[in-house]
Order: sequence, then C-alpha cells, then structure tokens
Amino acid sequence: MLKCLVVFLMTTMTMFSGSLLGKSYPYSETTKLKHVVLEYIFQDEYSFGKKREISQLINKAFPEYVSIFGGLPRDLNDKPYRKIKVNVKQGEYIGGEADPGVIQLTLSEDVLFGFAGWKAIVLHELFHLWNAETIRYKSGLDQWFNEGFTEFYTYQVLTKLKLLTPKQALNIALYPIGYYSSAKGLGKISMRDAGKDNKSKFDHYFLIYHGGWVAAMVLDYRVRKDSNNKQSLDSLMKWLYKNFVRSKKLYTIGDIIAGLKETTGFDYRQFFSRYISGTEVIPIADYFNLGKIIWTETFEQIHSRDHEYLFWTLGIRAK
Repeated sequence: MLKCLVVFLMTTMTMFSGSLLGKSYPYSETTKLKHVVLEYIFQDEYSFGKKREISQLINKAFPEYVSIFGGLPRDLNDKPYRKIKVNVKQGEYIGGEADPGVIQLTLSEDVLFGFAGWKAIVLHELFHLWNAETIRYKSGLDQWFNEGFTEFYTYQVLTKLKLLTPKQALNIALYPIGYYSSAKGLGKISMRDAGKDNKSKFDHYFLIYHGGWVAAMVLDYRVRKDSNNKQSLDSLMKWLYKNFVRSKKLYTIGDIIAGLKETTGFDYRQFFSRYISGTEVIPIADYFNLGKIIWTETFEQIHSRDHEYLFWTLGIRAK
C-alpha cells in the first residue's frame, strides 16, 4: 500500500511539476522589437532559464545587423519579416539552424573548439536571417561566404556589444587563423570547391568556416586600410541586400567581387582568384601580425595606425 502511494505521489508530481512551477514545455512567449515580433519557444527548463539573456542578446544584436545590411531580414516573398520564431532547447553541444522565419538553437555550457559559447551560436544563426535567407548564394560553392562571413560578423558584433573584451577579441581572432592554417585540404582544394555539396562542406569544415572567416577578416582590414577607414565589408553587405532580392537573383563570387569594386572603388579580383577560387594559402602576415599586435598591446601599450584598422575590423573600435 505504501509503495503504491509513493508511486502515485511521484507520478502525480512529475505530471504536475510544470504546472506547479507555472510552466509546461514547450513554453512560448513573445516580445516586440521596433519592427518585428519575436516568438520564443523554449523546449525545456534549461533553455527557459536562458530566456532573459537570449532576449537581451537578440534585442541588442538585431539593430546592429539591420545597420550592417541597411534593412530588415526578408521572407520568401521578399517582404520584411513581421514575426520570427526562435526555438530553443538544451543539448550536449551548442548548435543551430536558420530557416525562413525560424531560428533553431541548441544551447549548452560547453565551449566548442576552445572559444565558441552559446551566445556566439545565437548571433551566428540570427545573422543567417540576412546572410543565407534574405540574400542567398547561387550554389554551395559560395558557402565560404555564407558561413565564413557570418562567423566574422558574429564575433565583430559580440565585441561591439562589449560581450567580449578587446583582449578576448584579439585572442579569439587567433583561432580561425590556426584552424584555417591546419585545415584539411588546405593548398589542395579551393574554398569554393570545398563547399560544393553538404558532404564536402563538413569534410572541409575548417577550410570553409574558418577560411571564410579569415578571408573576411583580411578583406575588411584591407578595405579599411585602402580607403583610410571610409569603407568596410559593411558596404558590400548593404550592396548585396539592395541588389539581390532572393526570389529574383542569387549571388555568385563574381557578384561579390563586383560589389566590392562598386562600393569601395578597389579591385580585389586577384585576392579571390588566388585564395578563394584558387588553392593558394592566404598570407595573413602580409596584412597584419596579430601576435605582434597582442604583444605590443599587452607589454608595450603601443598603438599604431595599422593596429587601428584591425581594431575596427574586430569590433574593438566602433562608431
């Protein structure tokens, strides 16, 4: 009898624990930004416990992304979204996926690859509402841009929002350089060919994600230096947003090259020919010496003009 009573009580508490706590899962809640409603769907208690942090993060990052692209993310009918769903759950590892109007997030306290926490995955997938779902590549050959530039902007914005210190931003910038420099296929297969299909994309994960990130970092630095900080990759992103309506036109590497020339006045075809379409390794040290910058910033506290361009690229300096 006692055993039956205990089983009954345990079963009852399990069934009604969500109600007693005021929550049952999945739990939905909406919040309104200036131009869009966000519907959060929390799949478990852990993810609901992150509600405030996730909401604050997206609320701060959303206008940054609007500024980068010059407009709101657009749906498949090329109209600005009025509602976006954010589906959140707990998992062993962080992860995510972005589809039209929906962000899927898997959160964990785990740090991926030595540096990537859950806040980065939130901003990465949020950025894909623009770079992937609003403007879209014509083929997988340009996954280096889709994923790599998204990684670049994820960490730039995390730094702009003061969620990374300048020291952390400089240290994190070493990771994509290291992963790219030791990536499978480096010097044998181009970044473009590495993304030709899903299998190849994940076989060459670090070449695409971190190679693309390094390419974005170097290009942004170079554009800033060439233009005396009057232009940046933001100019390209706005150009793509304006000229590539997803239902009518998908971008290619030729469009990226043309957009850079039109918006900055500089021709970077050789960079793309050698390091993106070709198999040559990006000579990062020809552009900046990150180790030296970290050394001088830490021990000598010397700031050069070249440092300033990189600080703008990494989000350490911001308007």
